[in-house]
Amino acid sequence: MNKQPEPTAADMLNAVGRALYGNDWTAGLAAGLGVERETVRSWRRGHDARFGPGHGAMDDLLALAERRSEETARARDELRDWLRRNRAGNG
Repeated sequence: MNKQPEPTAADMLNAVGRALYGNDWTAGLAAGLGVERETVRSWRRGHDARFGPGHGAMDDLLALAERRSEETARARDELRDWLRRNRAGNG
């Protein structure tokens, strides 16, 4: 059995950045984290040895993902309620 290697911080940054901002995610994530785009590029390439699980940006990334999840859930719920109200009796 081949065990998959544990993802790196750069792998996690790439996955979460893409999930939050789509394929062209570097600029959006940089803005969301309050850092320069070049900083995110360095992290995503694994060029900064200090960027790992203990780096403060990882906590900020988690907070950003949680906030986005809450915003998305709220928007989904509003859309669901709106559809129910506006489709009532129209089907």
